[in-house]
Amino acid sequence: MWFPMLPFLLSERQVMKQGCRCSGFTLLEVMIAVAIIAIAVVTLLGAQSQSVSIAASAKFDTRASLLARWKMADLELQEFTGLVDDEGNFGEDYPEYRWKLRVTDLGENDTGLTGTSDQIKMLDIIVYASQENALSYSLRTFIANVAQQEQPLNEQADPAQKQSSVEENNVEQ
Repeated sequence: MWFPMLPFLLSERQVMKQGCRCSGFTLLEVMIAVAIIAIAVVTLLGAQSQSVSIAASAKFDTRASLLARWKMADLELQEFTGLVDDEGNFGEDYPEYRWKLRVTDLGENDTGLTGTSDQIKMLDIIVYASQENALSYSLRTFIANVAQQEQPLNEQADPAQKQSSVEENNVEQ
């Protein structure tokens, strides 16, 4: 019984005589392929990491802007004289977010408007995540004290008109 000799059992000289060629990759080709795949994987992982970071930042900006507007609406309902520097959190609904309020009284030198001393306040709300102070969101607004202006401005500006209205009231009595 005759068995053909397998190429791996033959010596190198016998393989060359029979013309048997073994196909396959050289070590150099394998190393180049592995290097190309490694570069591609590292690039893709970097892009994935960056997209996750951008998504987290966008989530923070969206939520922080809504929370800052919510707090600002709450502050606009408070009395003008009760607005002072403060800080706190947003309760059980958003325990990971904190806020800080800075109140600045603006005078005539700050606004350029005469007669506005202690009438305008600048409110700055800063919202930040408790665990990481790297991300913060700021919102600024100005509030005027309209409670002290009981009479329209045109009556205060013209004393003759104010005096004539007083005289008319005396006549009617």
